[in-house]
Amino acid sequence: MKALRRVLVSAALTLSLGGLLVPEAVAAPAAAVDIVAAAAPSCRAGDNLDEVAAKFISRCKKGSIRREFPSDRLSRTLGQIYDGKLRGDRDDVKAWKLLNDRRFDK
Repeated sequence: MKALRRVLVSAALTLSLGGLLVPEAVAAPAAAVDIVAAAAPSCRAGDNLDEVAAKFISRCKKGSIRREFPSDRLSRTLGQIYDGKLRGDRDDVKAWKLLNDRRFDK
């Protein structure tokens, strides 16, 4: 989200100044910008189902999430937590809800 915001702000600034700061010959092609945005790992839990919860939390969430997060779920992948949520496991439901809670985003 932050990378997209940076790209949009720089594009808006360039357009508002009439392209004076970044001539077309020097500007990065649109395809290169898309590749950079695609290469950056997403911080959506649904996009990272193969990542271990502890690593996802360290990369994308504030440390305060660990106070409420079920400690036995830290070693599971997000896909395993999601499957448990679908089965109705209370700890997995809580873990998935916390992983998607925007209050804990960095």
